[in-house]
Amino acid sequence: KLVPSVKVVFRNTDPLSSVRKFIVWKTFLIREGGLLLSIDTASGQPVIRYPTSGRYLNRLEGTIENERALYPYSATLRLDQAKDFVRLGLEGKYFFNYAKGGGMSLRIFAGKFLYMGQKTLTKEFLTDRYHLNMTGPNGAEDYTYDNYFAGRNEYQGVLSQQIMIGDGGFKVRSDLLASKIGKTDNWLAAANFSSSVPRAWDPLRVLPVKIPWKLFLDVGTYADAWQPNAPGGRFLYDAGIQVPLLKGLVNFYFPLLYSKVYRDYFKTTLSGPRLWKVMSFSIDIQNFKFHKFFHLPGLNTAPKEY
Repeated sequence: KLVPSVKVVFRNTDPLSSVRKFIVWKTFLIREGGLLLSIDTASGQPVIRYPTSGRYLNRLEGTIENERALYPYSATLRLDQAKDFVRLGLEGKYFFNYAKGGGMSLRIFAGKFLYMGQKTLTKEFLTDRYHLNMTGPNGAEDYTYDNYFAGRNEYQGVLSQQIMIGDGGFKVRSDLLASKIGKTDNWLAAANFSSSVPRAWDPLRVLPVKIPWKLFLDVGTYADAWQPNAPGGRFLYDAGIQVPLLKGLVNFYFPLLYSKVYRDYFKTTLSGPRLWKVMSFSIDIQNFKFHKFFHLPGLNTAPKEY
């Protein structure tokens, strides 16, 4: 992967302000190896080939952010363009500080997918990994390779349960379906909440070791849910327990409540106790910031939860 880029940072007219505004242009030049199985017509033996292919993606995004200690926020407008499509996304984040410590993170997302030229079945198939997604995106859907995956192409076992937080931001997975729940090539909108638990209400406070945990809730809708006879309701949701480790670089999610369409999927694809199998986790190294992780004096201006 080669990613030439240009970043323009706008000067702040107020020297005391912590607001930052910038625009970034990137061009992703990616070459990937594939797997092709065929049969030799003469010998009848299977032949394995590893063809390579190249692709590109242009990205333009503008960001405004304020990493102040109280109520930090950010907003990013992103436009991705490749051979057959344009993908628009608006992401906003806000952190509500609680008076006695901790707080609640709010994330909102709205996106639109547009085909360049007429939509065809071929274009729909070739652009599948770029479509907007409500269900937790997997390694194959990390189309810019910006996220670290311990098992990017795993399809079973614990490593296959890794997701990345993007688009709808849901923590549930439906990878075994030909068409994932909440995936669309039209439009999508969602809101994600994550809250620390006040110590007075924390049932784990009696333990000798402090166990960090939060409550999360995701709510969203997408174009297909508003079509006649659409499966499930117009709004999807999931909620459960989040366990952040290494100061939020690794997060484990245990969904406890979710929409009927997800519940039906789990009943038909999972056997035995489901809590561990519906668990998902994310490795958010792309969000690593040196001064936040090590709490350097004078630089640590934002709360740990943000």
